[in-house]
Amino acid sequence: MPSMTIDVALYGHIAKYGGGTHVAQLKVELPPEACVSALLEKLGVAAREKGYIFINAVLADMPGLDAAELEVLRDGDHVGIFSISHMWPYQYRDGFPMTARLAEEVRQRGALHHSYAA
Repeated sequence: MPSMTIDVALYGHIAKYGGGTHVAQLKVELPPEACVSALLEKLGVAAREKGYIFINAVLADMPGLDAAELEVLRDGDHVGIFSISHMWPYQYRDGFPMTARLAEEVRQRGALHHSYAA
């Protein structure tokens, strides 16, 4: 069965899912065109544990949202997943790129917040 390789970086307490303490970097094999939800499931990261998710340096998810669940991954993508306890990365506070799904979630829910309640 064909597969693709995703480069993953895990930050904070979820680094344990990649064998790290504070940061873990690993390569994950997934079926072609798997979604972020499949990646999280394979890693064992529960939705309540994940905070910000970046795909190729583009913001795809924020705490309290599940905007990235259906984002399709491609071979060689780099996915950064921050634990829920990590704060908003300073360099992304202004003018950051985000996926269309996340932009729509933010548009529907109002102004950009640090986190969103379900």
